[in-house]
Amino acid sequence: MPTPAWEQRKLGELSSEFQSGDFISAEKILASGPYPVYGGNGLRGYAKRYNHDGFYALIGRQGALCGNVNTAVGKAYFTEHAVAIKANSLHDTRFLAHLLRCMDLGQYSGQSAQPGLAVGVLKEVETTVPSKVEQQAIGSFFSRLDDLITLHQRKLELLQNIKKSLLDKMFV
Repeated sequence: MPTPAWEQRKLGELSSEFQSGDFISAEKILASGPYPVYGGNGLRGYAKRYNHDGFYALIGRQGALCGNVNTAVGKAYFTEHAVAIKANSLHDTRFLAHLLRCMDLGQYSGQSAQPGLAVGVLKEVETTVPSKVEQQAIGSFFSRLDDLITLHQRKLELLQNIKKSLLDKMFV
């Protein structure tokens, strides 16, 4: 039986949650703590409380790097500089995260001194998606590939450190 065609949808139609995080003062962002704090460009520190729980795709919504995409798993605090996205029951968040990374979302930013993405604009961006089963297979494949790349990057860094150490010993 042939695979059903991919359907065109707005990003907002794919999500049960699609909103900016909440403000947190700099004093409440700690060097360590129970819950990671994610801003528009990824991990910023830790906090004593969380405002989201689960697997989320996060879009940076302000600054030169607006439109970048990260993910967060578990209990975490998302700041107002990140748009938190969780797929609805018909879609897969892991797939959405990979899809969003390919969409050049920064092109939808407002052209002011400080580039920024509006949640309302992002919700209206159209894309195509396959069935949920296919989304899960694609999301899982690319996540495993990301894990493999990370593993090899760590091995490369270790080998580079060993090389540097040997060269330092040779040419003291």
